[in-house]
Amino acid sequence: MNAKSKKKDKLKELDPKKLPGVSLELAVANIQKLMDPNSTVTHNEKLKDRVGNIRQYDVVIRGQFGGRQVLGVIECKDHSRKKGPNAIEAFSKKTDNLGANLRLIVSRKGFTKQALKLAKHENIGCLSLLPDSPEQVGFSIGDMWYGVIRMWSNIRLTVHFESKDSPISTFDGNTVKWEGKPVINWFLKELFTTYSEENKEGTHYLKLKFKQPRDIEIEGKEYRLMGITCRADRKIKKKKKWVYWSGDALFDWNENKFTIPPKGSVVGSAVETDLREWDDFDGELPAQGEPNSEGFIKALLYYQQNWDISKNNEVPELNKL
Repeated sequence: MNAKSKKKDKLKELDPKKLPGVSLELAVANIQKLMDPNSTVTHNEKLKDRVGNIRQYDVVIRGQFGGRQVLGVIECKDHSRKKGPNAIEAFSKKTDNLGANLRLIVSRKGFTKQALKLAKHENIGCLSLLPDSPEQVGFSIGDMWYGVIRMWSNIRLTVHFESKDSPISTFDGNTVKWEGKPVINWFLKELFTTYSEENKEGTHYLKLKFKQPRDIEIEGKEYRLMGITCRADRKIKKKKKWVYWSGDALFDWNENKFTIPPKGSVVGSAVETDLREWDDFDGELPAQGEPNSEGFIKALLYYQQNWDISKNNEVPELNKL
């Protein structure tokens, strides 16, 4: 017995579902069943065409449309490279006399541009399963997500004393308090709420003027102040993240979109919640909801250096003074 015969015998002993290419065929058949529960989907069926030729087809679909019987056939290609025009031409000739209403080729690795051009001419649909691992198949199907990081940094306080001569020249901004509460908290609240959408980069100033001089504590001592100014630097970074999809769906290379069956499920790849881990983006952000634009998420992360605003629960009502 030669090596080729031994290989065939070993394949016969294996579970047919585990043979090369069969897993793809079964996956495609199952998705087609989900697409239209009223249709009949079979796997590995032989059909006789109008001239008497009997050919094997990986997936066969039967149903009704407009009161007439409809036949669809699918060829599955589980190979290590994109399918070219030769595969399209061979499938077209194979089905010439079959009278099929729907002809589809599913390739795990996708198709070349020449193959897609010929398939469009021959009215043959070119599909792929949504890949679980884009690295293995060489292509990824998904959306580009965009995000904006708006940062307030280098926040400093300047106090305006009642007297012309400043009693102190340097101080820790965290020690400026009114009724025992850090004044910086009020400015932080304003920066992260009222001015959270500020798009102008550079240095910004928030000025708080008192109608009458007020006693404000600085580093444990009280001083008469006429006002307080907060200085903050604004920085804006644009980010992008490619999110690929996987699940029970087929991607149409001709239409450049994927179809999800009514009972199918599709999940996106993991997305870091910290936008600082996304890739930098220097282009113009697409408008949210813009027709024909890529997927867009207006993800905003307010990152503040040296200040933890989550702990600032109590804010002095300085704006009422």
